[in-house]
Amino acid sequence: MSFIEKSVFTTRHLSPDKRFSAWKKNIGPMFDITPASASVGRRSHNMITSYLIDNQIMFSGCSKHAQRFHRTPLKIASDGLDHYVLQTHVSGGQTLCHGRKTTNCKPGDLIVLDLADSYEATATDSTQRSLMIPRHLLSPLLTNPDGQGGRVLRGDSPLATLVVNHLKTVFDVIESMSELEASKIIQPTLLLVAGALNGSIDQVPDGRATVSVSLLMRAKAEIENSLQRDISAAKLGVSLNLSRSALYRLFEPEGGVRAYIQERRLRRSAEDLLSGRSADKRICDIAYTWGFASEAHYSRAFRARFGMTPGEARATRFAMYPAEDEIAHTEEGKQDYEGWLTRTLRI
Repeated sequence: MSFIEKSVFTTRHLSPDKRFSAWKKNIGPMFDITPASASVGRRSHNMITSYLIDNQIMFSGCSKHAQRFHRTPLKIASDGLDHYVLQTHVSGGQTLCHGRKTTNCKPGDLIVLDLADSYEATATDSTQRSLMIPRHLLSPLLTNPDGQGGRVLRGDSPLATLVVNHLKTVFDVIESMSELEASKIIQPTLLLVAGALNGSIDQVPDGRATVSVSLLMRAKAEIENSLQRDISAAKLGVSLNLSRSALYRLFEPEGGVRAYIQERRLRRSAEDLLSGRSADKRICDIAYTWGFASEAHYSRAFRARFGMTPGEARATRFAMYPAEDEIAHTEEGKQDYEGWLTRTLRI
């Protein structure tokens, strides 16, 4: 089993008359769903991408058309899931009904679901980011572990904003994480969520340090999205509203902010250089694409990092794998997401 497991399910490649039934079946381990209207349900295209880290916590991104979600007592009894789910909308929204309370949720709000509780929700066409945490990992950190279901922390709350930004950031960068990096975000994620749900970062152990970890993740995501543009410590500090000294302290464990930016540029450029899709690209063009001032500068930095020049690396790669094709991805829409969820959520 991989430390980070990924699953993608999409109805994009299915015929319109089969899309909603396939989506309903594959999301079934967690929710019963019905379309918001029959006509939309038949046409709807839905997609969910999930990452399970060390069989502990799961980050997901979902794009879906308008639909209704139900979690009934019968569903709860039959699936035995005992998790908290935190959701935020990137676009669209939902109306959440929990007990006698009805709440309209909009982008930036943090929605808290307890899968041991009944609820229903009606969502518009929307895009979401979510985090699923087993109860046994989070409840010891909460002051009211059984009173979380159906809560909505508004987006103007600083603590909710911290968690929302964390969900978005981790989902955006997890593909580029090493196992070691992924392992280091599990506990800070739990502490950050607990701080928000308790109403204070100071009510959980190492709460302040947890905020720093979340901020570092945001900084790394900002860097990752800017590697092909002009990026500097000064610009990064302005973007994150951090002073130069605070930014440098944040990146001390990474060897400094400049060193981290160079490392990411070298790693991404190496992927580009050695990809079959880039076989006809000139090395100088790859160097400029990834922010290096000249081919000579790139060559020196590449040799220092990888022990050979870019040209030598490319020649070695294609000599070893002259006819290698790009890896073909499994056709989306045919992945057994239902089976994957059923297995991975039995934590």
